[in-house]
Amino acid sequence: MSDKRYGVTIAHGSSVKQYSEQFQTQASYAAPWKAVLQKAHKQATVSCQCPGTGCRLLAVRHMSDSDSFHLSRYPRTGSEHALDCVYYSPDPDKSGLGSYSKGVVEETSEGDLKVKLTLSLRKKEPADSGQSPKGTGSSSASGKASKPAMTLLGLLHLLWSEAGLNTWSPGMAGKRSLGLVHSRLQDAADRMLASRMRIGDALVIAAGSKGFQSEANERKVKSAIKNNRRLLVIAPLAGHTEDREKTAVRYLTITGFNGVPRMFMDEDIWSTVARRFKRELSAWRQGRKVLAIVQTDQPSEPGKAQALNVALMVVSDEWIPVESSYEALIEVRLREESRRFVKPLRFDSSEDQVFPDFWLMDASVTEYPMEVYGRSDPKYLARKEVKVSYYKTHYGTNWWAWDASSDPKGEAIPAFPSAKHRE
Repeated sequence: MSDKRYGVTIAHGSSVKQYSEQFQTQASYAAPWKAVLQKAHKQATVSCQCPGTGCRLLAVRHMSDSDSFHLSRYPRTGSEHALDCVYYSPDPDKSGLGSYSKGVVEETSEGDLKVKLTLSLRKKEPADSGQSPKGTGSSSASGKASKPAMTLLGLLHLLWSEAGLNTWSPGMAGKRSLGLVHSRLQDAADRMLASRMRIGDALVIAAGSKGFQSEANERKVKSAIKNNRRLLVIAPLAGHTEDREKTAVRYLTITGFNGVPRMFMDEDIWSTVARRFKRELSAWRQGRKVLAIVQTDQPSEPGKAQALNVALMVVSDEWIPVESSYEALIEVRLREESRRFVKPLRFDSSEDQVFPDFWLMDASVTEYPMEVYGRSDPKYLARKEVKVSYYKTHYGTNWWAWDASSDPKGEAIPAFPSAKHRE
């Protein structure tokens, strides 16, 4: 979530060499660094030297289209790295990712993620019911029922998390264009396997203009037609108008449509979306940015595809997911105060799983939980008591909360804990 890069060690048998942050990043060392990575690819053990815990192993990846090499963390090892390390990510149990049964998200020997989905990308297999799978009765680390497979919404959350788009540091200000979001999502999808294929090969992502990203979209659409495959599409909904909402029963209107086929809907699919994503559609009507992930059938031609399943997610102007207008207010304020934070995503977990609305990353040597309480009905208040008890037990006084239900205009938002270190 940070741009800070530490030195690494590369071991070929008993021979171990260290490479500084400067050697990895400065243009004058680009050629020799590529040579080092090329030699290490699938041959050496690479370790990050940040002051984290655990092995902090890194994978050397080869991008064949550009003949380039780069380092990435192994899946689900991000919590081994220091909070300010570029390879850091929260422990899965500190988000909804911890709600899945063993085997739903697995790391391969190559450092990829193998994901068991409720949906299929192959035409000959059933599509997806669109419903969250029931728990197996076995327990996850959080003590809650585990999910035996990941839904379309869970996949969107996984892609977003692996792309680092649910994290923020001040150095990211002004850099998160649609093109960058496209690039990060593609990189994340290229590291994921499902239905015996790479998700990146089936993922079409919004592109702001004609160019290599839109051309990549077009190639994937043609490949899906040729190979009898379904597609996944991620794109922001176009700004709300009454006409666009009325036509949504027939087709989705998106932004960044370059290379993306028109996605046709029907009344049954749209009624399911309207029932499952009331909060997201309300945010859309209020003018906020809403993302759609769509599973389509095999395209009938390059410019047309039938939607089979749709999930929605609200994001901020900087593409950070938010679940309410109150969360959105805190997200803006955190950015304005140049703080570093993570938005943990729910995936397919139940409402009973406890994790905060944000993790503040610069207030302590560990993640600092932040809660936004937005309702005052009896059921919510009972749930609030459970959360308060949990935070007091696990964090003492080292957590932050705002009762937005009694302060809806945000006139008495508590001060954030002071930052212990800045970028």
